[in-house]
Amino acid sequence: MAMMEPVQRVSGLAEVGTLLQSADALARELGYPDPSLQAPYHRQVMMLLAQAYVQVFGTSVEQPDWVPHTGPLFPWGAPNHDTIYRFAPIDAKGVYRVSGSQGSETLASLMFRKGGANTGQVHGATLGEIDVRALQTGVDKRFVLLISRERPAAHTGLWFPMPPEATGLVARQVTQEPTQSDGVWSLERLDRLPDRSALADRDVAARMGLMSQFVSRLNEFLLRLVRKLRDDGYTNSFLADRFQGHGGIAAQMYFQSLFEFAEDEVLILESDIPNKVNYWSVQLLDPFYSAIDFIFHSSAYNGRQVRIDSDGRVRFVIAARDPGVPNWLDSAGWQRGGMFWRWHEASSFPKPSVLRVKSLDLRRYLPEETPRVTAAERDQGRAARIGQYQSRRRW
Repeated sequence: MAMMEPVQRVSGLAEVGTLLQSADALARELGYPDPSLQAPYHRQVMMLLAQAYVQVFGTSVEQPDWVPHTGPLFPWGAPNHDTIYRFAPIDAKGVYRVSGSQGSETLASLMFRKGGANTGQVHGATLGEIDVRALQTGVDKRFVLLISRERPAAHTGLWFPMPPEATGLVARQVTQEPTQSDGVWSLERLDRLPDRSALADRDVAARMGLMSQFVSRLNEFLLRLVRKLRDDGYTNSFLADRFQGHGGIAAQMYFQSLFEFAEDEVLILESDIPNKVNYWSVQLLDPFYSAIDFIFHSSAYNGRQVRIDSDGRVRFVIAARDPGVPNWLDSAGWQRGGMFWRWHEASSFPKPSVLRVKSLDLRRYLPEETPRVTAAERDQGRAARIGQYQSRRRW
């Protein structure tokens, strides 16, 4: 039998094969995460790689299509549990048409960004935003808009200028209740015909190289973020941040923190509520700053999902096991990780507080009015949660 010639490995594949080794080297350099977290850390890196593939090979500036950004499938960087994030790479010199229909979202926007997997860089600064809710439409709620550097001469409809540094477009749609619906948007490039030929070998290798660079840089960014929060003393204590350099919404204030508690402890998270606020939410993250599963765990809430106490304050209990009280933030077994709080279009931005207490003493630190939540009630809430979030077109 004739011997088969060995398959030649392209350079891009060789780069991808070194990711875990370089990730481990980075962890040793930073002193984070420690070896006990190696397996979930490797899973995190593979998740970043999977997202990079989708954004590099699943769409292109010539034939743009919406693909998943952050969210339940790729939960890096604290994605809001109520938000559907989608991404499309764009050419700042191109002409694009976005068309579709408005839904009943609380927030709906198109954000211009620089960086991203298609460039090999971490997603960078916000360059501009289109509020889809504010677009003028007819009774059918449908719209058509163009995006380009200059307004096309014959176009008299909706038009928005393309920022010269833009390399990607991020769509955000936020709902708070099951009765709300997401609008549906399409994206087309108009200034050139798509290239229908298959990618050449060198193009595949180049894109795999971009994937590898993106994953390495994003992984380092997330690890350094967690390490800095820890070193600066923001464990069980919140830091306010606008995140304008990394895609933060202009009308939103963010509070971030790490959490930590022992096996026999819980954390009480407490805050005032602004007099006026369009949207707010809180969520838990794992030790790598990825969202803890929020579909099967009550690891995140928005302002319409919580119980407010009679004194006008909201209180959450962060625990690895069910504490039998409302507003349980389920850490899914994690005893250290991150916390993220958002206030959107609010009259004020209260800073939440964190109190670390023994599990057995929890009731002493909660209002006497705090009810007990039975196992049956918890199961009912979990079923409603699964129905609400699985019913959306998440990817």
